[in-house]
Amino acid sequence: MLEWIIGALLGFLGEFLRGLYQDRVANSALREAGELKAQNDALKEQLKVKDQAQTIKEKTDAQDDFGALIDGL
Repeated sequence: MLEWIIGALLGFLGEFLRGLYQDRVANSALREAGELKAQNDALKEQLKVKDQAQTIKEKTDAQDDFGALIDGL
């Protein structure tokens, strides 16, 4: 009878620890996914700013070219 009780307690403890481990792994994965999403959002923002800067540069270059053309006439 004592072996049965000890076996049941060990089985319960094993399942409990397995559940804790799975929760920890899941929390870690969710945390990492959140960090990756934040990095992705930051990179998208940087790309957006880069594209805006490129557009401004192209407009400035076009204005300079037009100004040089006018000055040449």
